[in-house]
Parts: sequence; structure tokens; C-alpha cells
Amino acid sequence: MRNFKILVLLAAIMTGFVSCDNDYLDLYPTDRFTKNQFWKSASDLELYCNQYYSGGSFYIHGGWSTSFYGENNSDNLVPEIPRTRLNGTGTLPTTGGGWGWGAIRNVNYFLSNYHTAEGVQADIDQYVGEAYFFKAYYYFTLLKSFGDLPWFNEVHGPRDEALYQPRMPRNQVTDSIVATMDRALALLKPKGEAPEFRINREIALLIKSRICLYEGTWEKYHSGTPFGVAGSDGSKFLRLAKEAAEELIDGQKYSLYNSGNPNQSYWKLFNQTDLSNNPEVMLWRKFDLAEGISHNLQRMLPWRGDGTGISLSLVESYLKKDGTLALDTDYSSLSAVAADRDPRLAQTILLPGDVLTNVGYETTVQRVFTTPYIDQSGTYRNTTGFMLYKGLDPDPAQQKNQEGIGITASVIFRYAEALLNYAEACAELGELTQAAADKSINKLRNRVGMAPLNVSNVPSDPNNTLGVSDLIYEVRRERRVELALENFRFEDLMRWRAHSSFAGKRFKGMKYYGSDLENSFTGFYPLVDENGFLDPYQESLPQGFGFDPNRDYLMPIPTQEITINPDLAQNPGWER
Repeated sequence: MRNFKILVLLAAIMTGFVSCDNDYLDLYPTDRFTKNQFWKSASDLELYCNQYYSGGSFYIHGGWSTSFYGENNSDNLVPEIPRTRLNGTGTLPTTGGGWGWGAIRNVNYFLSNYHTAEGVQADIDQYVGEAYFFKAYYYFTLLKSFGDLPWFNEVHGPRDEALYQPRMPRNQVTDSIVATMDRALALLKPKGEAPEFRINREIALLIKSRICLYEGTWEKYHSGTPFGVAGSDGSKFLRLAKEAAEELIDGQKYSLYNSGNPNQSYWKLFNQTDLSNNPEVMLWRKFDLAEGISHNLQRMLPWRGDGTGISLSLVESYLKKDGTLALDTDYSSLSAVAADRDPRLAQTILLPGDVLTNVGYETTVQRVFTTPYIDQSGTYRNTTGFMLYKGLDPDPAQQKNQEGIGITASVIFRYAEALLNYAEACAELGELTQAAADKSINKLRNRVGMAPLNVSNVPSDPNNTLGVSDLIYEVRRERRVELALENFRFEDLMRWRAHSSFAGKRFKGMKYYGSDLENSFTGFYPLVDENGFLDPYQESLPQGFGFDPNRDYLMPIPTQEITINPDLAQNPGWER
């Protein structure tokens, strides 16, 4: 706890010392100390690196924006106002637009100056390893948005010619990102030796597998398009993804959390206040009212729909508990929808009888869920009838009539992703044997009492319209279900070139007419499709999402940046 308090304090101090904004590369770091005063000890390096933990990348729960609603930009959630990226309504910006290099410049500043620090070498190496980790992490963030990128290893002044270099092909950028992460891996301490609440070697392995899986599948599925890499099928990066994930798994430093109750284990993972001893959580954010660090999550989940709702598409992704396809779902009620399904469904969506608020803190009656807030408006509205249960903590102390008193911990990185990365890389390489499935996916299924995946008897889902094998589709299903609403889905859709699953389509909700919802509301007549299912975009998107597969897989380079440096070139479809 003492280390956490120090981390929070120093992170706050660093916001005054070093800017984390997306500033231009021709701005020097805003430091209030000179090289003669700083870079003398491992503590100085730690102080500088603290800024990377307080930035937006790791701020998950907070204010009115929670991690569980971050997937409004995907087919897992249906916000009242469709997101511009999926709808193809983005515009070409003059400046900004995510094209920011301040964070990378700050890392390069560190890497140019840390050498004078003295102390225990292992401690110095830890913070240098963190700097390399975050450089790779920030570059990966830019890669996902823009593809080809310039690569900077030094701090350049506004007149340096190197500042105006062209963009490097994305596969070469990824090579450099992986090499940077490998440098981090060589320096970072492992779990148990690295300081609490900081990056360790195992986390670097997880993110290396994430980066390589992303690029490997991107190159494979975008092959032959303007977004692909000529002559590459992505197998090199898929191999690296498999190896990194397997090294993490075989290291046995982490394991899956299990409460002992398969009907609660998955749900309980996301509503704890202290994850210090959780074997699955690799990095997390702690909240503490005494320190003035809290969020509003527990007032949003049980009391509001937050102007969004879980999509019918996500709900229909869940298999039956025996591992077969749920092609005959009973939509007469929410309870019927979840009956005999993968137990993670009932631990993700609210079902009648689920406890919203326990007795205590002046709450004398236990409050349970009955009907979704589909008849409300604004932040109180649920758009689909499927409300979020994952992450909800019935603790009334966090739900009092007061904002900003939530302290449920935020999971930043968890071990389950490594299992899924490994399984997918194996599947893409044609190497997902039964032993590999048992080592990965079936551990996740076993936690919730779900039937194991039999790789020799995979169901053939008629919803598989993406041209992939039944086995790959099944691995993708597992990823969608296990990581639902954890901010993975949009990136997955992009790297799989999966626009056919949402472009020209509208996201639907629960059946209204013909279910018990129809008799639960008076004078309420929602938009529904021809089969009675909630159809919130019926009027706003009559033709479905307008995503343009020839343009919208990457974001545009701001026009001012190309004016300054014509060698940057514009992304496909955004040329004037």
C-alpha cells in the first residue's frame, strides 16, 4: 500500500514536470530540472517513468467513462449515437486526430539521459526496461491507428532533417517495436522481484504476444488490399506471438482466478476492490477514497443504462453449456435467453433476480433487477434490453446518492489474454492441437463449468461469413466471449478485416414484442424490426453502418502534418 501511495504521489508530481500531451516533435520536454540535478540514481529514473502510469492508456475506471462502456465503438455495444469510425463518418482533420508524438519523445528523452544514473544495476535496468516497454506500447498504439510510421530513436530539434523522414512500412515498424520490446524483456524484473504496480517481464511477454498477433493477423487478412504488406502472410509475427504467449504460460507465474463457484468466478473477477493476491491479474489500478482516487462505476451499472446496451450479436455468440450452437434460443424472457448457455453470459448481462444492491449503509431492502431501462432517456436509457452485469458490485457503500465513491479495482492486464493469444496464434498457424486447446481455451471454459473445445468436432456456425475455418471462428468466439467489454473487440474487427460482420447492418437488441418485456411497460412503443427485436438504429441508420473498407481501416494523417512533411503520404482513401 505504501508503494501505491508513493506511485500516485509521484505520478501526480510528474504531470508538472513532464508533459504527456500529444505535442509536436519540435517541442522539448517541459522539465524543471537540469541534467546536472537529475539522472543520478535509480530513484530519479523511477520518478521520470511514473508519468507513463498516469497517462490515458492505463486510466481505465474513472469519472463517467468506465472501461466496460469502452466498447461502444464495436459490435458488442449499441450506444444511442453510433460511433463515427464504424459508421464511416470520420473527417480529415487539419491537426490532431491522434497523430501525437509527445509520449514517444519523452521516452526517447529518458533513453538519451539515463546513463549517468548510479546504483544497483538491477534497479536501473528495471526502469530502463519500463522505458523500452512504453516506447513499444506507444508505437503500437500509433501503428493500430495509422499503419506506416516514421521511427524516431532520438530527441530531434525543430530543424533536424531526421524529423521530416517518410513513414516506414508497417511490418518494418513492427519489427522495430518487437526489437524494442525484446530490449525491455532483457531488463525487466520478473513477477515477485519487480516493484508492485509496475511493469514486469511477464507483462512484457503478454504485450509482445498482443502486438505480434495483431500484426500477424492484420497482414494475413489484409493481404492483397491497400492496407496489406506485399509478399507477407503474417506468419512471422504469428510465430512470435505464439512463442511469447507460450513462454508466459510455461513460466507459471500466473494462473486463472477461481472463486470455487463456476456460476460466479468470472463475474467476481471484475468487482473486487483489492486484486493484490489475484493470480490472474497482472496489472491493475487501485482506488482509495482516503487518497481521493475513485470512480463512478458502481452508480452507473446498477442505476443507469448509460445510453447504451449489449448487442444481440454478442449475446448470440454464446454457445450452449454443452458446447453446441444455440440455434433455437427462446426469447420469451431474459432468463430464457440465458438458460443452459455458456455460464459467462449470465455473468455478463443482468437477469431478473440478480442483486443490484445489498442491504447496508442505510439501505434496508435488498434491490434486485427486474426489467431493463429501455423506456428511459439520456444516461438512464438502456438501448437493447441487455444491461451490463459484468463489473457490478452490489456494495451499497459505493452506490450512495453521491458521485465518485466507487473503489472497485480496474483490471489492466490479465493472464486470460495470454491463453487466448496463444490459442489464436496456434489456430492461424494450423497448429491448434487438442493439447494446445487444453492448455489454453479449455482452461477458460473449465473455470465456468463449460464443455471443453474438441478440435476434431467443431460446430459449423452459419454465422461464420468471414471465410475462415470453423476452428478459427470458434477461437474468435471464445475471445469475444471471454474478453467481452474489455476494449479488445474493435481492434479485433480491424485486424481480422471483419467489416462484412457490421458494414451495411444495424445492431439489434432483445426481442420486445413476443417476450415478457412487451407487458412490462405502459405506453412504450420502441423501434423494432420485423421480428419484434429492438432496433434502435432503425431511423438513424436505415441502411446500416457506412464503414468504407477501402478507407476506414486506418485513420487519416492530419493535413497540416503532410503540408509540413510531404514525405509522410496519406493513408488509402483519405487522399484529396
